[in-house]
Amino acid sequence: MIATSRAAVVTGPGGPVEIREYPVPAPGPGEAVVRVELCGICGTDAHVFHGRLPSIVFPALLGHEVVGTVVALGAGLDRDFAHRPVAVGDRIGIFPATSCGACYECVVLRRPGQCRQRPPSYGFKSPVEVGSPLTGGFADYLHLANPGTVFYRTDLAPEVAILAEPMSVALHGVHRAGIGIGATVVVQGVGAIGLMVVAAARTAGAARVVAVDGNARRLALAAELGADRVVDVSALDAGVPRHRAVRDALDGSGASAVIGCSGSPAGFAEAIGYVADGGVLAELGNFTDRGSIPINPYTDLLRRDITIAGVYGAGPDMQARYLRALEILERGDLPFARVVSHRVPLRDVEPALRALSTGYQLDGSDVVKIAIDPSR
Repeated sequence: MIATSRAAVVTGPGGPVEIREYPVPAPGPGEAVVRVELCGICGTDAHVFHGRLPSIVFPALLGHEVVGTVVALGAGLDRDFAHRPVAVGDRIGIFPATSCGACYECVVLRRPGQCRQRPPSYGFKSPVEVGSPLTGGFADYLHLANPGTVFYRTDLAPEVAILAEPMSVALHGVHRAGIGIGATVVVQGVGAIGLMVVAAARTAGAARVVAVDGNARRLALAAELGADRVVDVSALDAGVPRHRAVRDALDGSGASAVIGCSGSPAGFAEAIGYVADGGVLAELGNFTDRGSIPINPYTDLLRRDITIAGVYGAGPDMQARYLRALEILERGDLPFARVVSHRVPLRDVEPALRALSTGYQLDGSDVVKIAIDPSR
């Protein structure tokens, strides 16, 4: 076993990020130690970095989209969550959240995210000095110490396997939007999760998928992942001009399902105008509090008979959705490996986090998805 592990720790709201070293523990019964191969950065990490998630106490070790290889297994742990044998050297994908599976919230309400006994998710435990410190993916090693940690063995390349967590969120959005055979779908915002929504909507049987964004690189990739039409809104004013362009892409009508992935309150308001009468807007982009917007209950909702559904993470069936996500990625029929646009070392965690808040540019090129590669 390696004696120590580097970790990129966010010391306070807005940084700085410091590289610190922590001892790598020997795994106890039912635990494991994993060498991190890649860990994705998502918009939630950027929000946490800026202090927008009140539950996070700094200093904090982030990183919840983790894939790695097993370096040590504790007593009694020899299978993944699908009961497949797992051994030292195997690559695994790790779902960040756990739950007890036995309490009222888990069993009756089927809301494991509200489990009163669950420990903080990997990548969200804070402060870092309390308990085992290696609980986030922005490090050389990850200590799987939470009881009931969900992980699956996979042969996927790391740059594809890290997409399982955002794909699980996309699958929740597709479910909440009621997307099935024949649906017409608008995906508003095609960052990494929006791209996963495009692929998931096509897998669910959507007849037409329209991707909306202001970035040509992301829109081109959306087309490769299953979007029939793309709408570049970078040169269009918000409101009527954008609504007209999207409806033209749908032959003049709104969409039966719109999934909002833009992550801004203004984007949410705009997305209402993309929905056909009687349709659904499933919003998953505003994962933290970005402010409020005015809505007219009559003109925006009742007169048009539309439904607004909130999508928080991977939802009640989160562990199952993570496995379904891996299975979709393992089909290998779409260019998922191209979603990761940047692989950066631990020392560049801070500029990577800042890039997600300042125009999605890193090293002079457009960001689609950033992955932290501790081996660099």
